[in-house]
Amino acid sequence: MIRVLLSLLCLLSLLGCHSVHEEQSAERLLPITHQREVTRPIPFILRADGKEWILDLRRMGYDGVDPTTLDRDAFDRWLRPIERELYRPPRSAHFRNRVLQPHQTGRKVDRQAIEEWLDVIHAYIGRPMEVPFIPLKPSITTSDLKGIRQKLLGTYTTRFNPGNINRTHNILLSTKAIDHVVVGSGEVFSFNKTVGPRTRQRGYRPAPVIVRGEYSEGIGGGICQTSSTLFNSVDQAGLRIIQRVSHSKEVTYVPPGRDATVSWGGPDFQFQNQLDRPILLVASARGGWLTVSVYSSADIQHRKRSVPAPPEEEPDTQRTRPDEPNARLGNP
Repeated sequence: MIRVLLSLLCLLSLLGCHSVHEEQSAERLLPITHQREVTRPIPFILRADGKEWILDLRRMGYDGVDPTTLDRDAFDRWLRPIERELYRPPRSAHFRNRVLQPHQTGRKVDRQAIEEWLDVIHAYIGRPMEVPFIPLKPSITTSDLKGIRQKLLGTYTTRFNPGNINRTHNILLSTKAIDHVVVGSGEVFSFNKTVGPRTRQRGYRPAPVIVRGEYSEGIGGGICQTSSTLFNSVDQAGLRIIQRVSHSKEVTYVPPGRDATVSWGGPDFQFQNQLDRPILLVASARGGWLTVSVYSSADIQHRKRSVPAPPEEEPDTQRTRPDEPNARLGNP
């Protein structure tokens, strides 16, 4: 009998120990399970252009419940490089080899829309969201240029000697550079910026230039006839002249005082299109005649200016005035 009672006591003791062991094991497991739930990622997913960006919002301080726990500054730092990658600048319509190239609408990330998402961030967790964009319209659209040659605002023609091969070659290069250039409303045109450096690498040849009041050979000689013809054309069109410098010696392809010397790194010819429509420059040089014309749409309002007519005779290679002081540098 005593043995039976002892056996029962031992059995109960063993059962009691087992229960305590299970309770202790459960206590050890609960914190681990709870910890796993706390550290589970909260994904925020953006998609665009076939790419995907995933952010664990817990890294931004979000507790999974209260949107105000999200660190907006940290989120902004994460989003900023994505914005730069997805940004597309608008591109205005333009001409290439006299063929109209359509405009391209740009885009930027719609930050305000994303900020509104963050106010109710729990609604956007775990599902890919397409990046919202704001379209960016270019300053000059395709429709702006379709009728840009309807009205002639100004035109000017000067003569050059086609027998001077190098000088003629430089005139042709610089004329091509400004041909069918569109100047938007309010935009400032720079001859130097548009034509670019006059170097051998870019095809320019040595021809007579004026350096400190004396004629000498220099790369790009002749382009000042292009800039001077352009000046008289845009002046006749009533456009605003921003910068113009005369040669230190008198040139023969335009009337006295009607030239515009240019030199890379030196004098520039600049004008502004102050009108409310884009304008188009059309330039050509052939057979000893250089013509630059200014066009725009039929509904443009402008005030034409009177400019003196160019010399009718073929210009001399150079004409000097002994009493003229040494002055600026240019490519006559």
